[in-house]
Amino acid sequence: MKTVGLDYGLARIGIAVSDEKNFIAFPFQTLKCLHTHEKTLEELLKILALIPYKEIVIGLPLLMNGKESEMSLKVREFAKMLEEKTQKKVTLWDERLTSKEVEKRMIEGDLKRKKRTLFVDQLAAAVILQNFLDTKNIY
Repeated sequence: MKTVGLDYGLARIGIAVSDEKNFIAFPFQTLKCLHTHEKTLEELLKILALIPYKEIVIGLPLLMNGKESEMSLKVREFAKMLEEKTQKKVTLWDERLTSKEVEKRMIEGDLKRKKRTLFVDQLAAAVILQNFLDTKNIY
């Protein structure tokens, strides 16, 4: 079964999916957030219903000193709702600088701003998921 990675944001959620053996993460889709957590969650659940997965990893945006941010509290709230609705394990994963690193690489690759906006969230989700998979597969 696959693992799903999410890069949660207030405007968009990046979605990534692993291969069946949980070795490689692939960018999958970007979901535009709706007016409430609940409505966004409903849309995300429709997407997740298409994927045979066993667990979800969500990027946790900590401050550079490792402390919680205002956004990390929102991510925790969303993760709790997601775990309750899916009845699947939801793991929070440190995502510091993930989106910035992806953005930097896309700029280096000479992608225009419009293209970057389309892909940055799902690519960040893939990086979060890949970091999680790499750590899990070491042991």
